[in-house]
Amino acid sequence: MAPIERMYDLLLTLSRPLLPAARLLPPKVADAVNGRREAMRRARLWAESGRAAGRPLVWLHAASAGELGGAVPVIRLLRNRRPELQVAITVSSPSGLPPASALGPDFSGYAPLDTRSDCAGMVAALRPDALVFVKLDMWPGLSAAAEQAGVPMGMINGTVRPDSSRLRSPTRQFLRSTYARLDLAGVVGEPDARALELLGVAAEKIRVTGDAAFDQALERVRAAEADPRPRLPPRSPERQRLVAGSTWPPDENVLLRAAREVGPRLELVLVPHEPSAEALRRIDAACLATMGARPRRWSELSAESRPGRHAGDSAMGHSVEPLVVDTVGLLADLYLEADLALVGGAFDTTGLHSVIEPAAAGLPVLFGPVHDRREADELLAVGAAEEIHERNAADRIAALIDDPDRMRRMGAAARAYVERNAGASEEGADLVSELVDRGLSRRSSSSP
Repeated sequence: MAPIERMYDLLLTLSRPLLPAARLLPPKVADAVNGRREAMRRARLWAESGRAAGRPLVWLHAASAGELGGAVPVIRLLRNRRPELQVAITVSSPSGLPPASALGPDFSGYAPLDTRSDCAGMVAALRPDALVFVKLDMWPGLSAAAEQAGVPMGMINGTVRPDSSRLRSPTRQFLRSTYARLDLAGVVGEPDARALELLGVAAEKIRVTGDAAFDQALERVRAAEADPRPRLPPRSPERQRLVAGSTWPPDENVLLRAAREVGPRLELVLVPHEPSAEALRRIDAACLATMGARPRRWSELSAESRPGRHAGDSAMGHSVEPLVVDTVGLLADLYLEADLALVGGAFDTTGLHSVIEPAAAGLPVLFGPVHDRREADELLAVGAAEEIHERNAADRIAALIDDPDRMRRMGAAARAYVERNAGASEEGADLVSELVDRGLSRRSSSSP
């Protein structure tokens, strides 16, 4: 480890006795801290009963659900090509645990605390033949432990936002040794390649492979297209449905005011990023204050308005109150039942969520003005998206829904954009497979 990394390790180690106090923090933070404290112990327990000594193992790490989602098609390809491969998946955030488990890995859980001892203990327990980071979530302790154990390291779907703090001093200098340990890095585009070079990755180790998140979005949309069961009530032919995905309070406030101004021509479906009881109460209050009525909830739809009835059913009716989706895992399907989409996180500094899924569904894509996602800029450039501001949201939405031909053109451009960028899964799987082979070769050469 570099001297600055040793200091980092010392500070983390000295703070370890304070970690039980994390139970006083917000629940998600407390869960993550406790999960990382217990990660090494859980890995050792699994290794005693689940680690097959004769089978290679690849360890994939992603920060959270969003990053992990883009790796799904790569994991599936790997398992089809190499059924003998064991897969371990770790995450840093609680949001990543359900999708990690849903992939059916041999082991899943939190990454360890980034101390030298915890990371070395987890590497020793899992005995991976390759360690692969998804997107960018790479840290000194784990990379140093893997290097010490002779584990090849790689990255897939690598991307660095232009305003990432990792590119600025002193963070960039601190992390240069960490990123320099990568044996191979598959990045989304040339700007990401240049950024990783700044972070310390040798140019000859970087490959532009694209982003498998495009493949994942197309897979999910095609699966939903093949399943004719509706998830939402039928649409009135006189109204246009806007599905707002992964919303936060600023998005909801803008959209509720816009819905009030646009009137009954617009049917608003809100899908909050976290449909917790607190979030649902917040949306209820905002809707009452803005529109004078409580919103409907997806879980409370009456038998008459449940999905599956025909648009002509007189028992259905078409309420003007927004519908709030108070469950998770439906968003990709809901986009297919929309006329246009808004993606949350860009009316403040929360961070714009993925615009790829609504684009894959062939929708015009809207978002706020505070964003730095390359995909958002590219969708704007091909005429598939619109950036809206709080002051003009109602006017821009009204203009769109009054121009169905333009909406169709935007939706077609969005789907074509996603299809042009598909195909990264193959190259990502090739990269991971190459790393596994390197690990097996090293293991073989080091055996007595």
